[in-house]
Parts: sequence; C-alpha cells; structure tokens
Amino acid sequence: MANKFPNKTSFIEHIIRPNILRLQPYRCARDDFQTGILLDANENALGPSIPPSALISSELVSELHRYPDPHHFPVKAAIAKLRNLPSPDCVFLGVGSDEVIDLIIRVTCEPAKEAILVTPPTYGMYSVCAQVNDVHVVKVNLDISFRLRVEEA
Repeated sequence: MANKFPNKTSFIEHIIRPNILRLQPYRCARDDFQTGILLDANENALGPSIPPSALISSELVSELHRYPDPHHFPVKAAIAKLRNLPSPDCVFLGVGSDEVIDLIIRVTCEPAKEAILVTPPTYGMYSVCAQVNDVHVVKVNLDISFRLRVEEA
C-alpha cells in the first residue's frame, strides 16, 4: 500500500488548518536585535526596579528589566543534542502540557466542524481545550487490552 504522505511536509499540510498555514510568522524585536533595550517588548529603559542589595545575585538583578528570550535557542539546542534530533528546529517548548494541547487542537481542528477523540479516563484538559476551541469531543472507551471500542463511538 502506497504511503499517502510521501514526506513530512505534505503530512503537516494535510492536518494543519489552511488559515493557520497561511499565517505569516510573528516577528519580534528579538529576531532583529540581540542588544539594547527593546521598548516594544516592554523592557524597562531605566533598568531594574529592584535594588541590587535586595537580591543575592547582582547578575540576576542586572537582567530583571529585560524580557526573556522567546526563542530559547540554547535550551532547544541542548534538548536536540540530548535526544539525537537533527536540529533544534525539531524541538517545541510549551508552558506545560495544557498549552501544548490547546495549540494542537487550535491549529488542527476547525471550530464547530471537527472533533477530537478521547479515551476515558484521561487527562481532563483535552475536553477543556476542545470546548474552548469549539471542537466536539467524542469519548470512546478502551477494552481490557487497551483497544478502542469503536462500535461505541
């Protein structure tokens, strides 16, 4: 049987919503500038508001007025190396699993038209994120061998 998706790009284009594929990537000031105070990132041009004597590390205080790097290149590179991945571009970092679940549902499911399948008992955020994104939830139990009971769907 021939593979329906001969390469990864065609697979991604098949599962991601067309309007999401058409989005232009957001560019922040950190994409173009590595030094200086970035006012558009709400960095404080007057320096940190906490006096150095209030904290143990003066190195920490010296960066408190800066917005964190949104790209996390050093962390992604370390994870890619640890996991033997071909590139840091293969690493996605999220703020916990809730954010990742929400993003996956948001970019792959068309609101009010598509559904996700969950297998109770499972993590509750699948249903919460589906509801927030106006995506129907289909609950299908597993049998004792952890196979889907598709006839119950």
